[in-house]
Amino acid sequence: MFRTNIQSRSIEAALRKGGVRYHLIGGQSYFDRREVKDFLAYLKVFANPDDDVSLLRIANVPARGMTDATMERLLAASQERECSVFAVMKNPVVTIGLPARAREAVGVFVELIEKYRAPLVAGQSLAFPDWADRFLQETGYLTDLRRSEKDPDTADNRVRNVQQLAVDLGGGEAMTANPAGRLESFLEDVTLDREREEKEDNAGEAVTLITMHSCKGLEFPHVYIVGLEEGLLPHSRSKLEGTLDEERRLFYVAITRAMETLTLSYCRGRKKYGVMSPGHPSQFLKELPEELVESAEEKAKVPVTVESGKTRFDMLRSALDL
Repeated sequence: MFRTNIQSRSIEAALRKGGVRYHLIGGQSYFDRREVKDFLAYLKVFANPDDDVSLLRIANVPARGMTDATMERLLAASQERECSVFAVMKNPVVTIGLPARAREAVGVFVELIEKYRAPLVAGQSLAFPDWADRFLQETGYLTDLRRSEKDPDTADNRVRNVQQLAVDLGGGEAMTANPAGRLESFLEDVTLDREREEKEDNAGEAVTLITMHSCKGLEFPHVYIVGLEEGLLPHSRSKLEGTLDEERRLFYVAITRAMETLTLSYCRGRKKYGVMSPGHPSQFLKELPEELVESAEEKAKVPVTVESGKTRFDMLRSALDL
């Protein structure tokens, strides 16, 4: 459980990387958001221009003069010649038959892809956040994203989603020595195998990800509440708006969803756009009865019992036998 939907991003990324199935309730998956799909499609095309699915997604995003009719002609030409759409975009025999405006738009798009693909192919050291920022600015994608939203806060959140992905792509490093390898690894970590996902959609157990607002009326055997920090819960706006009691009730609803075990956690520091900011425990944690709380740090100092150790080794042995 978490306070806001935006917190699901890092959790979803970690679960995907670990191959752990999950369901997101009460919100849209971070990786299903349009701006995230668009950004990842750009990255896939830079990594492999012959990826037709990704190229067709972003060829005219933002609008750059390639109409549906133009794309249909290019797709038909690629099927006729048994090559990728990008290959026919570079073929003057094909593009000469396009209207002048469409031909120019195709040429500009090809130049864009090759320009930002060049350092990947050359194996140059690359500062990924700066590289991503340049192509986002050159394409006008972030400006177009803001223009598509009437609500400024929603627009800001969507822009932040893209910018945070660019930071994640860099992996916290100022320069990446093997950019092509890093990009390939990044895309593998965040991209789900759709066929596997559909096949296993109703099979086996999965982690449930849910916001505190959506959990009312539900109960779960084991509950983990993350992000219990000042600014998240209570939310930074609560003091200004006088809604601290509402935030406290929200916390109460969350902790009472647990049937057997409840684990509460907070971060001592969070990275935002690559900059680490200190985190402070939520004031609500101090309101919990001390006799009902077991500190993870204190618990870790206590040696495990012989019986507990034997059980863990038996579980490991069983897993290895499988």
